Amino acid sequence: MNHLVSFIVPYFNAGETIQETIDSIFNQSYPHFDVWIINDGSTDQFSIEKLKNFEGNEKIHILHQENTGPSTARNRGISISEAAFFVFLDSDDLIEKETLIFSLENIGDNDVLFGDCFYFGAKNSIKKQVLPSKAQILINNPIAVCSLTRASTIKQILFDPSLDKIGLEDWELWIHLFSLDYKFIYFNKLLFKVRVLDNSRTFQVANKKIKIALSYIFKKHSDFVYEQYISTYIEKKEIVNNIDYKIGKSILYPYRKIKKIIRKK
Repeated sequence: MNHLVSFIVPYFNAGETIQETIDSIFNQSYPHFDVWIINDGSTDQFSIEKLKNFEGNEKIHILHQENTGPSTARNRGISISEAAFFVFLDSDDLIEKETLIFSLENIGDNDVLFGDCFYFGAKNSIKKQVLPSKAQILINNPIAVCSLTRASTIKQILFDPSLDKIGLEDWELWIHLFSLDYKFIYFNKLLFKVRVLDNSRTFQVANKKIKIALSYIFKKHSDFVYEQYISTYIEKKEIVNNIDYKIGKSILYPYRKIKKIIRKK
C-alpha cells in the first residue's frame, strides 16, 4: 500500500495540545501521510507561536484564515490536498499507532471506516461506536468525526459551513452520506483517543444550540427524514398486524391489567 493519507486538523488556540496530536500522527506505522493544519484565526499568542515549530517539516502544511469555524477550515484542507484518503483529527485528539495501516487494509470499497474511541480528560471511558441504520442516524450520532474517509467521496459532499457557529457539522456530514447511500464499515477496534474538555466547543456551543442545529439539518435533509419516517411507520404497522404480535399481546393482556390494579392501590 502506498496511498497518501491526509490528516485534516482544524486549529484554534490549541497550543497546549497540538504537539501531542502531531506526535501521535508521526508515530504511525504507516509512512505515507501528510498533515494539513488549518489555523482558524487563533487569538492566543502562544498557540500562534507553537505552529512555527512545525514549519520546517515537509509533511506538515499550515494554512491560516480568518476565524470562521471547523467546517470551513476542514473544507479548505480537503480542497487543497491530493491524498486518496482523509482522516479528520481535532487538534487535541490522538490516533493509535496501527490505525492507518489497519484502516487502509480493511476499508475495501467502502467510503468511511470507523471504530471505537477512548475518551480521556474530563472523563475516561471507551466509547463503543455502532453502524446505524438510516433511521438510527437521524436519532443520534454514533460515529466520531475521527475516521478514515475516501477523498473522492468527501470532495463531493464537504462539511456544511452553515453549521460553523452552531455545531453538529460532523453529524450532518454522516446524515448527508447516508441519504445518498454511501457505504460505511465499522470495526470493534480502538482506533482513536478523543479528548473531552469541560470547556470544549461541544459543551460551549453545540449543546446550547442543538435545537437550532437539528432544525437546520432536518430541513436540509427533509426528503430523507420523511422517507425514513414513512419506512419506520410501515414497519411498525406490519409488526402490529403480524399474527404473532397479536397472540403475544393477548397473552400479556391479563398481566398488564393486574399491574394497573396494583398501581392504583
